[in-house]
Amino acid sequence: MGILSLFYSSCSEKSASQNSAPPNSPVIKIAVFTDGRITADGIPATIDSLRESFKKLAEQKGAVWYYREEGQGEPPPQGMQVIWAVVEARLPIRLSSRPDYSDSIGLDGKPVPK
Repeated sequence: MGILSLFYSSCSEKSASQNSAPPNSPVIKIAVFTDGRITADGIPATIDSLRESFKKLAEQKGAVWYYREEGQGEPPPQGMQVIWAVVEARLPIRLSSRPDYSDSIGLDGKPVPK
């Protein structure tokens, strides 16, 4: 999560807040697995397909919810590519330590109270 905070903090002012997406705005739930697989809303995805989805999501003023398997360990290269794609699209991102996205993790790596 420490590496994620570096990229997360490099987002624009609008993107830097986990709550910057309007209520009821569209969300894409991204999961990155230790073997490098990526899913978007449960469907296998590639970096290129994510970039296209993020472009559309940005137009809709949406947000990305991001989960990475074994989030405390070193991320696979695909995980870093996903983060860069989120930053490039200037999207808000919500980090989660659970595969059901039921929590939020702050920049300090600790859970954010609800």
